[in-house]
Amino acid sequence: MKKQAEGVTEKILSAAEQEFLTYGFKDASLRRICAASGVSTHSLYTRFGDKEGLFDALVKAAADGLMEVYLASVGSLEGCKDYPGMTDAGRRGTDEVLEYVYQHFTAFQLIFCHSAGTKYADYLDLLSEIEERAYQEMLHQLKGNMTDLDKFFIHVVCAGSWQPVYEVVSHDIPLEAAKRFMELQMQYHYAGWEAVLGLL
Repeated sequence: MKKQAEGVTEKILSAAEQEFLTYGFKDASLRRICAASGVSTHSLYTRFGDKEGLFDALVKAAADGLMEVYLASVGSLEGCKDYPGMTDAGRRGTDEVLEYVYQHFTAFQLIFCHSAGTKYADYLDLLSEIEERAYQEMLHQLKGNMTDLDKFFIHVVCAGSWQPVYEVVSHDIPLEAAKRFMELQMQYHYAGWEAVLGLL
């Protein structure tokens, strides 16, 4: 019975994954998911509670894992005392994040592109807020006290900091091409910061 139950759960999750990828969370139909997986709505509700519970089952582990990877990456900046050390740590962190995202690619397609109407809709914003705090701390270490303009500049820069990751996922870019793209992004990004740090 246990193997049979596990098989049913896997069928539901597989059907739900395709439904959410096709229609997004808001327009996804539990009836279609049940029909595709060959189960009753009662069976689905028993296992997952509701549509959001079903979406959560597909993405929660990946979302929590990326947050853990990213927080560790940001934490590694704390021991850096100069700009080259910070950029090296940033490159390592970017590589780790990208590898993790591609190991759980479908889950992040759902989170980044199809989660409107769920608690994951602001997931990228949460990551950007973490980056903003990290950059404020980095600039404080390099410069000392910051002006309101410094803080506003960091806020604007970091507001779109996860856009490149969103773009490679939403455009289904292969991993090796995504790595090359992110390297270009980092070169562009760090060159800008070097210029800005010379002005601050």
